[in-house]
Amino acid sequence: MEFFDKLGEAARSLTEKAGDSLETNRLTGEISIEKGNIQYYQRELGEHYWAKFAVGEKLDDEAMLICDKVVVSQDRIRQMEMEIEKIKKEREGILEERAKAKRLQAEKEEQAESEIPKTEESALPGVAEEKGAAVPRFCSNCGGAIKEGQRFCIFCGTEAK
Repeated sequence: MEFFDKLGEAARSLTEKAGDSLETNRLTGEISIEKGNIQYYQRELGEHYWAKFAVGEKLDDEAMLICDKVVVSQDRIRQMEMEIEKIKKEREGILEERAKAKRLQAEKEEQAESEIPKTEESALPGVAEEKGAAVPRFCSNCGGAIKEGQRFCIFCGTEAK
C-alpha cells in the first residue's frame, strides 16, 4: 500500500508542477502582450508629438531634441537615396556606352568582311585552288569568316560546311 501512496503522491506532484508551468507560461504570454501594448502606446505617443512638431507647435526642449534627431535622420536617408539613384544612372550610362561600342565594333567587323577585295583570279571558280591559295569560306548562318581547317564558326557556333 505504501508503494501506491508514493505513486499517487508523485502523480499529484507532477500534476501540480504541470499546472504551475501552464499558469506560468500563460502569465508570461500575457506579460509579452502587455509589453507589446506598451510599445504600441509609446509609438502612438510619439506620433502624437510628431504631428504637433510637424505643424510647428512648440514642444518641451527634450521632445524638440528628439524631433530634431528624426529630421536629421530623414535628411540623411534622402541623401543616401539620391546617391543610390546617381549610382544607378551612372551604371546605366556605362552599360549603354558599352553596348554602343559593341554595336559599332560589330558593324566595323561586318563592313570589313564585306569589303574583302576579290581579284579576278579568285573570282573564277577553281583558279585559286589550282595556284594553291585558299578560297575564303563564310558561315552559312551568320556570314562570319571560316578559316581553313575550322569545323565550327567562331561567331555563332554553326558547323562549317
